[in-house]
Amino acid sequence: MARVSERVFLALGANLGDRAANMREALRRIGERCRIVAVSSLYESPALVDEGSPAGPDYLNAVAEVEASLAPGEVLRLAKEVERALGREPGGHWAARPIDIDILLYGERAIDTPELTVPHPRMAERAFVLAPLAEIAPEAAHPSLGGTAGDLVAEVDLSGLRHVEGPEWAGDECARPPDAR
Repeated sequence: MARVSERVFLALGANLGDRAANMREALRRIGERCRIVAVSSLYESPALVDEGSPAGPDYLNAVAEVEASLAPGEVLRLAKEVERALGREPGGHWAARPIDIDILLYGERAIDTPELTVPHPRMAERAFVLAPLAEIAPEAAHPSLGGTAGDLVAEVDLSGLRHVEGPEWAGDECARPPDAR
């Protein structure tokens, strides 16, 4: 029996190396297993820091909507495989990295396992997640908080976030709006 496709939103971030190229390559690899539906503009934000740690280089951030016929754990494994392939090494929670991929939303599900929590537990606090998510899917509902991405982005401080480039950064296939495919 074929698995039903789910609407999944992934946050991508990079603050080491050629950040945009790392994110494009991550999308290419994800696109081998999932259909890329939409990709947001690129945003730049300061790196989050743990108390007592120096700030790392600024991050580039984006959100991708994908259509996945993979189970949530399989999407997580795919994200971790792509991170490793692009040079991410195990490190501190706030360590600089060539790529970071987080599952923000998986359909309308709330998932809480030792390996995976969806919706992402801190997404409602993070402008660098909410601005790109609201750009491509303002109607995307947060199953635990009840608001949409459009509602939630209105509640966060966007002052540290800088729009860098429109969705064309991702390349021709990903830059087209979903209704143009």
